[in-house]
Amino acid sequence: MIESLSRRALSGSSGTYHVHALELAAAREQHTFHVEKRAKGCVLLDQVYQHLELVEKDYFGLQFSEKGCIPINNKPECMRWLDPSKSIKKQLGNCQYPLFFRVKFYVSDPSKLQEEYTRYQFYLQVRRDILEERLHLPPSTACLLASYSVQSEIGDYQPDEHGPNYLSHLQLVPGQSDDMEKKIAELHKLHKGQLPADAEFNFLDHAKRVDMYGVELHRAKDNVNKDLELGVTSIGLVVFQNKIRINTFSWSKIMKISFKRRQFFIQLRRELSESYDTALGFNMETYRSSKTLWKACVEHHTFFRLHSPKIRRRFPLS
Repeated sequence: MIESLSRRALSGSSGTYHVHALELAAAREQHTFHVEKRAKGCVLLDQVYQHLELVEKDYFGLQFSEKGCIPINNKPECMRWLDPSKSIKKQLGNCQYPLFFRVKFYVSDPSKLQEEYTRYQFYLQVRRDILEERLHLPPSTACLLASYSVQSEIGDYQPDEHGPNYLSHLQLVPGQSDDMEKKIAELHKLHKGQLPADAEFNFLDHAKRVDMYGVELHRAKDNVNKDLELGVTSIGLVVFQNKIRINTFSWSKIMKISFKRRQFFIQLRRELSESYDTALGFNMETYRSSKTLWKACVEHHTFFRLHSPKIRRRFPLS
């Protein structure tokens, strides 16, 4: 979480303003960054990356609430990513609300990340996604993942050190109960000998199999006004109805992404047996939510269609 100091700090004559890092990827840390008022977003991002000693930077970003609003349940239409190519002041204005350091692009298989430290940041992010109920899990999976978190945090179970309530001071899962803590403790005992990095690797290995892992959901309606959720992921655009996946459109199959007012469109690449391309339209709640979904799709399409994230290409914008 990164929070600007004050309106005065933004408008002072010194040419700089200060940003407080209250939370960096769930590690409750406080830090102050000094950034030129006219600097672009990449300057602040580079300072954060350098502070965190991140090598694989492209998966991460800084997010802030739209127009200073407090996001409800982290709705994507309320949130914006800090654009590296645009002025920080132009994007934030006099905003005094927090920015969040987060994973922006969730890889489908975190084990393929090159750096152990990058996996650690993914581990921290997914833990926070669970605690903030962005990632919903069956109770059995929630307990299993929590047991790996316990192994990472406190190491092997020690009967002489860990009493019956040794997990009560840890925030592990939403709605944590005594019964859940007992189940987590039983599973924790099975992880004896795992180093923190091993436990975090296993945590991510199980988390990546959850349907909603790394999915950014956007509320929509189909052409007969049925409620849907469109999920932006590493593999493509996923359509959910009543939390059930009903269709997936891979990035390689999507030729064009566009929006007009509240309507959002994708054009699919034709199959060999087809004589024309297929276009699909969805109705969004507002113009802003339509544009937010479009931008998320364009960025994910661009990022995950590249062989190397460091090489940026522009995707057709309309």
